[in-house]
Amino acid sequence: MIMKTGILITARLGSVRLKHKHLLKIKDKAIIVYLIQRIQKCFEKEIAEGTVEIIIATSKKAENRAFNELDCKGVSVFWGSDDNIPLRHLQTAQQHHLDYLIAVDGDDILCSVHGMRKVFNALLNGHIYVKTTDLPFGMNSMGYSRIFLEKSLFNHRNDLLETGWGRIFDDNQVREIPVALSQNSNKLRFTLDYEEDFIFFKEIIEYLGDSILDISDEELVNQVMKRKLYRFNESIADEYWANFNLNMQKEVQKNES
Repeated sequence: MIMKTGILITARLGSVRLKHKHLLKIKDKAIIVYLIQRIQKCFEKEIAEGTVEIIIATSKKAENRAFNELDCKGVSVFWGSDDNIPLRHLQTAQQHHLDYLIAVDGDDILCSVHGMRKVFNALLNGHIYVKTTDLPFGMNSMGYSRIFLEKSLFNHRNDLLETGWGRIFDDNQVREIPVALSQNSNKLRFTLDYEEDFIFFKEIIEYLGDSILDISDEELVNQVMKRKLYRFNESIADEYWANFNLNMQKEVQKNES
């Protein structure tokens, strides 16, 4: 029996800080398309065989229908739960008959496809919950079987789970895969949340050109460090984490009330 894996790009267009951020353009291309094309290049064989599918997992809110306008072949869009991301993933898996899921944040435009490949292989080898570690912020990914996701959601289907939603998973069952680089720094921030982040991605994508689609993690980080591109967005790291922790705390309190 052929096992099918979905690479789910979790994204929505309702961001307050950076409106419609996934559709902002760099070199006449929506920024999220760079993430999609990097995944397509890495998993070209599996996609052609039908064992891997790329899906944008978004919410049912009307504004997210704009994902239909993306000029990117071979990618599906699924509209699911508005405020429970793991439930949205399960809904996607059920609709597309997926056995395994690799979860990629749509904000993480240069998420490591090498790491995704490691997660993919571990899932096929029988691990039910896998995540990469040690990469710079915004480059790690994780994956899980549909059965593990169903069990993890058993008592959380009605919860608000948008920020730090991985907290519902049992870390005793995780298979961690370290992906060490020769250079790393807490200055590095590979995620799209503020205007400063967009400038960071714009600088690195315009500089690297087409090589951005298959550049190694090592070379990517080396180029960012060499050209000190982290200077564009390192200043907003503290604000980001303060907002993240506050929002997660609010979610936990609301779910417990």
